[in-house]
Amino acid sequence: MKLIEGRTIPEVWTKAGRYLQDRKGHEDYDLILHITNPVELSSEDSEVIDLVDGFLKTHGGGRIHTVAETIFPISDYVRDGREGVFKIYPERMERIHACRKDKRWGCYAMRMLRQTDLEGKSFNPLEKIIEKMSAARRYKACYELVSGRPFLEEVASTAEVATYDPATDRNSYYGNLPCLSLASFKYDNTKSQVRLNATYRSHYYMQRTLGNLIGLGRLLYFVAREAGAEVGPLTINSTYATLDTGKAGGGAGNWNRKDISELISNCESIYESADKQLVSG
Repeated sequence: MKLIEGRTIPEVWTKAGRYLQDRKGHEDYDLILHITNPVELSSEDSEVIDLVDGFLKTHGGGRIHTVAETIFPISDYVRDGREGVFKIYPERMERIHACRKDKRWGCYAMRMLRQTDLEGKSFNPLEKIIEKMSAARRYKACYELVSGRPFLEEVASTAEVATYDPATDRNSYYGNLPCLSLASFKYDNTKSQVRLNATYRSHYYMQRTLGNLIGLGRLLYFVAREAGAEVGPLTINSTYATLDTGKAGGGAGNWNRKDISELISNCESIYESADKQLVSG
């Protein structure tokens, strides 16, 4: 188990990449990332994101924004506000799923926005989190959402969105099985902050993780803003983490250990240069 802490998402991702790069086998269990300000980006952070995104593009990997959008549709939120997330995006995804054999494509955001209770009625877990968080300011953890079950006020204890559904996922070993297992929100009433803790069953740090972190940061921003609160820290537990090469992680990328080493070193150099300028200034 390793805890890696830092201020921003790109900074912590770079530290985690270095940690995995230096480990034998380039993997670990229970790699925990703690980001104190997951929505802040310095010029150096933006430079790192552009560098990694350019690397993924030139090496055939998935773009960072594309990965982030599967967790939270920030484009719809910017364009159409709350309605864009709760109504327009799900309706568009339903039309997309109607044309696909894989009905679970883009499932993270959809599982947070559409679930079915025991009576077969559709409900919106994320909307319920915001409703309760807005109404129950004095409570730190007073609500719980479980995939496929109705919302029960009398047994609620935490604010959680389960993305693993045994009805559809129990027979999968790889590929379509969701990597994001749980997203748990807490309201810190001493600071008027919303905190987010996410658990991943498996995490590919080259192909997915930076995009995942940015998507979760956007999700946290959305919940906090809609609940009228401040954005708190983001904590990730990668119960299995690997610094993947090539086509690992279900992607179509093509890179090797040397490519990864150079990328991480370049990211580190960006922050080191900024630190030197700060000291000299």
